[in-house]
Amino acid sequence: MDFFEAQDDARKKTGWLLWLFLLCVIGVVVSVSLLSWGVGILLGGALPLELQILIGLGSGALIFVASGFKAMQLRGGGGVVARDLGGRLVDPSTTESQERKLLNVVEEMAIASGVPVPQVYVMDDQEGINAFAAGTEPGNAAIGVTRGCMMRLNRSELQGVIAHEFSHILNGDMKLNMRLIGWIFGLVVLSIMGRGLLESLRFVRVGGNNRDNNGGGAILLAILAVGVGLMIIGGIGVFFARFLQAAVSRQREFLADASAVQFTREPEGLAGALMKIGSEGSKIATAKASEASHCFFADGGMFAFGFATHPPLALRISRIQKDWDGKFADGEIPAIAEKSSRASAGTDSRVSGFSSGESGGLSNPARVSHERGRRIKEDLPIEWQSAVHHRDEAQSLIFGLLLAQDQRMRRGEVALLQRDAGEAAAELALRWQRELGESHSARKIALIDLAVPTLRNLSRIEYERFVGITRELISSDGRVDVFEFMLQRLIEHHLDGHFGRHGVRRIRYHHLKDLSSEAEVLLSAFAHLNPDPAASFAEGFERLEITSGSLLPPDKISLKEIGQALERLELASPLVKRDLLQACTRSVAADERLSSREAELLRAMADSIGCAIPPWVEELKMVG
Repeated sequence: MDFFEAQDDARKKTGWLLWLFLLCVIGVVVSVSLLSWGVGILLGGALPLELQILIGLGSGALIFVASGFKAMQLRGGGGVVARDLGGRLVDPSTTESQERKLLNVVEEMAIASGVPVPQVYVMDDQEGINAFAAGTEPGNAAIGVTRGCMMRLNRSELQGVIAHEFSHILNGDMKLNMRLIGWIFGLVVLSIMGRGLLESLRFVRVGGNNRDNNGGGAILLAILAVGVGLMIIGGIGVFFARFLQAAVSRQREFLADASAVQFTREPEGLAGALMKIGSEGSKIATAKASEASHCFFADGGMFAFGFATHPPLALRISRIQKDWDGKFADGEIPAIAEKSSRASAGTDSRVSGFSSGESGGLSNPARVSHERGRRIKEDLPIEWQSAVHHRDEAQSLIFGLLLAQDQRMRRGEVALLQRDAGEAAAELALRWQRELGESHSARKIALIDLAVPTLRNLSRIEYERFVGITRELISSDGRVDVFEFMLQRLIEHHLDGHFGRHGVRRIRYHHLKDLSSEAEVLLSAFAHLNPDPAASFAEGFERLEITSGSLLPPDKISLKEIGQALERLELASPLVKRDLLQACTRSVAADERLSSREAELLRAMADSIGCAIPPWVEELKMVG
């Protein structure tokens, strides 16, 4: 299973779904025009044709305005959806046993898949077993679970559900689902208006004389007719909305189930969660659940007019467990004061999953392993895991990673920190640098991913200061290191979406030949990491679908050019990004070894253009 191909497929679905949405709007416009004609007759005379057309077009404009308004709201990320559904943000430093179990699973999966840790929400009032993932990009993603999901599932089953939601993030479904929420809101807005008009009837008062009674009765009748008509036409809009949701959701759910099994390597966990849903239910009892029904792990219990957004439970379970006996399982509420479940796997002097010969990464992106993420997280000292959940420590961690190794240069950077962040922040940054100096890239990037939810809690002013300091740190010595540059871009990429510093990026480049100069710059930059740059460049270049290109000398590869190349590559299609990343991987690993620093650079570069790469191995054996 190739996540890049899945993302590209999701992108293509957006195109034909947009056409379906436009057809739905046309159908609603025609229906509203016919309604205005009927209301005119009811009031004593048909409305002029021009007015009927104008009313119909006005309804279409209302749909587009409502969709645009909802889309603007959703630019705030998955947290907007989670809060609309009644979700409560879980404190990253919580000590409540079930919340801690949930956060551990989410953090482990984030480390394993190479995406920043999403915000985690719990819908406390929902006792059904359900979950969702929402967001316009991984940097502002949110995962929400119901109270029933958190309480009634054991750790293995919860891992299956969370892996399913992470696959929606990696497959590109999450972004598609967010667009669909905006379109659906536009289609149902007429139904909302009709309901509002009908509810307003209780405030209408009829006058005391006959003339007033006749006039009041006519007004009452008109409001009733318009309200009922809008409800009916809104029902048509809702019908089309359910059709759109079903069109996009069902097959993507099968794909997410298959991905989840690959992530966890435990099909029993996901199957067990689905079996408990068959017994306990998955209903979401909130008014706004229908808009997001296609985002849920299982059917939210909304009336779908025959267009179910999810495949039948029995079919999903039988695809995962071929020998399923057809029986559902009861969910059990955990004991009071149950200890937070911590995995008891044995420790190893190496970070698990990094022994030579275990290949992964871009040659087979499906090799995301939850077990690997769990062991990487467990390999981190407990005090580190606790520290990244505190605002001061999380910021100082990033500062420490950006401090220069050269003592003379570092003195100037420490003075800068003392001036802009304070004495305590400078001391913390120095401590982090000492402790992380020789750590493997997987541990460093895991800490960054774990720190992201904490950094999202900064105020806008604090975030602007934080970004300003990171930029000053990498340029203070006048010689910006490529790794520092990539790392700084990675951090901003994770956080800018949350803080609204950039809009939704549209794909502009579908062929690598349109980005040949950018590919040349990046491939040359990575080739110079090897003792034989020419051979390294040739090794990577043969993977590209471009006919001409040559190794650039180091003095022709400025950080400004690298930055511009990354910005344009961020607008490329998923398959173009995949091809370039594979070429860079082959280039940097031409000597059949992938050092920790090379891995840091590759993952930071991939992350800065919107690609998630799982943790790398210490020694890369080329495949394919």
